[in-house]
Amino acid sequence: MNNIVVFDIETTDVDKKKDHIIQFSAIKYDRDNKRIIDEYNTYIQPYGSYTMSVGSLAIHQITPKFLEDKPHFIDVANDILNFFEGCDLLSYNGLSFDAPFLKREFADCGIEWNFSEYNFYDAYKEELRRNGNTLKDVYKRYTGKSMEDAGYKAHDASADIKATLEVFIAQTEIMEYPPEQILTEDGFIKIKDFCGKETECFSVGKWNGV
Repeated sequence: MNNIVVFDIETTDVDKKKDHIIQFSAIKYDRDNKRIIDEYNTYIQPYGSYTMSVGSLAIHQITPKFLEDKPHFIDVANDILNFFEGCDLLSYNGLSFDAPFLKREFADCGIEWNFSEYNFYDAYKEELRRNGNTLKDVYKRYTGKSMEDAGYKAHDASADIKATLEVFIAQTEIMEYPPEQILTEDGFIKIKDFCGKETECFSVGKWNGV
């Protein structure tokens, strides 16, 4: 089997079209011998002027000051490509976030990188496939039986509410949980983690997490 490279990035914010990668980390795993055989980690200074969102800074705590003497992406692009060479790829939600970010950063350096050419595993997507998050999936996880076995017809409102109640009862028997905090009905403001403390934050757009 091919070795597999597991990788992750940190960024200035979440817009894959204009924000920047500021950290790239990867490990190389030998699947035949079941051991990590190589590691690569680099911090990256974006070119020119850029902004770091407060929300992102609160999460990764990588400051512009810290990045001042770090290499630019073009300085490490070939190192990243060489680390990937001949390997399969693995990430957590990387097909939606990390890989498109990398593709754009490579493109800005004049490098065409097609992650579809790799065997690309995504542990987040696989977990959704295995466990799911629909009412049918959750009902079976908590009760050990399908909605059909319980006599419920999925997507029938009168059946769905009874199944939902069963899930709620099972959840609260494991651990009680509070009602959702609704600060605005459009979801524009939500309670989020901010510098290690839960507080009211914007939840959309460039102010997400602020």
